[in-house]
Amino acid sequence: MSRFCITGAAGFVGAEVCRQALARGHSIIGLDQRSASSDINYAFHVADVTDRESMARIVRECDGIIHCAAVVGPAPASADPVMATQVNVLGSLSVLEAARGTNLRVVNLSTATLYGRIEKAGPLDESDPVNPVGIYDATKMMSETLCDAYRKSFSVSVASFRTGFVYGPRHSTGDYFVGRLMQGETAIQDAGRDHPCDFTYVKDLALGLVQAAECGNLPESVYNLSGGVSRTRGELAAIVMKHFPHAQIVLSPGVDPARHLRGANVIARARRDFGYAPQYDLEAGIADWVAEARGASAA
Repeated sequence: MSRFCITGAAGFVGAEVCRQALARGHSIIGLDQRSASSDINYAFHVADVTDRESMARIVRECDGIIHCAAVVGPAPASADPVMATQVNVLGSLSVLEAARGTNLRVVNLSTATLYGRIEKAGPLDESDPVNPVGIYDATKMMSETLCDAYRKSFSVSVASFRTGFVYGPRHSTGDYFVGRLMQGETAIQDAGRDHPCDFTYVKDLALGLVQAAECGNLPESVYNLSGGVSRTRGELAAIVMKHFPHAQIVLSPGVDPARHLRGANVIARARRDFGYAPQYDLEAGIADWVAEARGASAA
């Protein structure tokens, strides 16, 4: 088994990566500016991912780094573009420098928002052109570019992983209705009933990142890592309401101009190279999330 450093370990995706890595028998070191998740038993460092000296010290005895630390989402990044650039770009630089000095493999969590806004929302594979349209997208593109440059220039074993609309327990961006209904709301109105989304359950994403880290050197520099299926927000609402029969979610027809518009990721490359296979479709993911949320509220 391996020892992985997981950056952003107290965050939505990072914490689930920690759980998945531990479940597969790995030891982990968590790193975040926030306090550790209380339900995870691991070595944890409160540190800034942009601090190169701290990163180099923390990863000294690790086999790899799963880099999840980021200012996540278009709205937070646009609200503070300086912070987003510092964390998303210079944080990645810090991780890559630590890996270069210790010959570690790096799994860099990226985003499918890089593909931009595509009116004809067909399937997207890693060879499709990227077209960042916001600060978040731009910083993630810079991070990917750095990773590719370190791969080519210094032979760092690094690859970037583009994910879709990530949902699940403790989610930090987006609106998937479950959290609001669990807090007692009974009527929700929103836009974008027909908006297509590649919904990605956080447990699938986290497991895929761990599987990629287990592989060591991967043949490609970029991988799509998502649910791989396009579903509409109207479908999401209908599924959620089955678990909350007294609630009403009403979405206006059409797409939501405030959300990225694109098709589903093609995930064949991830299947081929490290056996990625999502276990949760949208129905199963929502059911698992609701069950976990209700269990937590009853505890």
